[in-house]
Amino acid sequence: MTKTLTIAVVSAGLSNPSSTALLADQITAETRRQLNAAADVQIQVERIELRELGNAIMQYFLTGIPTPALDQAHATLARAHGVITATPIFKASYSGLFKSFWDTVEEGALAGKVILPAATGGTARHSLALETSLRPLLAYMKGIVIPSGLFAATDDFGTDNTLPKRIQASVQEFAGLLVKLHGVQVSATSESSGGYPTAVAVTSAQTDGALVGTDDYDEASGANSGSFSLALPRVPQLSMPVQAMIRIALQSPRLSSFFRMLTTGNDYLACG
Repeated sequence: MTKTLTIAVVSAGLSNPSSTALLADQITAETRRQLNAAADVQIQVERIELRELGNAIMQYFLTGIPTPALDQAHATLARAHGVITATPIFKASYSGLFKSFWDTVEEGALAGKVILPAATGGTARHSLALETSLRPLLAYMKGIVIPSGLFAATDDFGTDNTLPKRIQASVQEFAGLLVKLHGVQVSATSESSGGYPTAVAVTSAQTDGALVGTDDYDEASGANSGSFSLALPRVPQLSMPVQAMIRIALQSPRLSSFFRMLTTGNDYLACG
């Protein structure tokens, strides 16, 4: 039976067109590409443009009564399996519109949902806002936030050619968790271009709680190549979302060496 996965895309871009909306579009397209590699899955994307909800959000704060449009946005989040959320960064944090929207959403509304946080800014100096602002907010709302958020500066949309690879890497974690948590039937032979395994390839490599890979990785900031073998035994003390998140994180080129260091000699995680 074909599984339908619903992805909510929350964009806080202020202009039309906007770089924030463009980044959200590129992430959504890559998510479709990777998830479509799964044989029995249909992707339903529902978009929430916060720019169009500005008046409704303000009215909610003043009256406590949500408009039909705001109710519809809340309902979209409620039925989503995963959420892609993108905001511009102003003064080292998310925009006021972005935060105001999430203030209208009930605490715990993101529980069990896989979240890909993304942001845009004038320069890469704003990139830490992903970790200092977005991740704490989304985690507070009980979302399962992937390890590798995505930041794009103005130059990334011009001469820089590393953005597509970084989108692939982040979506690999996002789509991989969706596939794992929702029991999607996968194909063992599907791979993405650019050296990063798709969510399908990652999930199909998991056998009896272990995840093994032999790919070479070459990312924008340096090389992390060579054969590797990562094993994660089943740990009853950890919930399935946490176990799945760790497995996907171990496949990330940026995080694999970090996990090797942390887990050396650990009884629960064995890395070789």
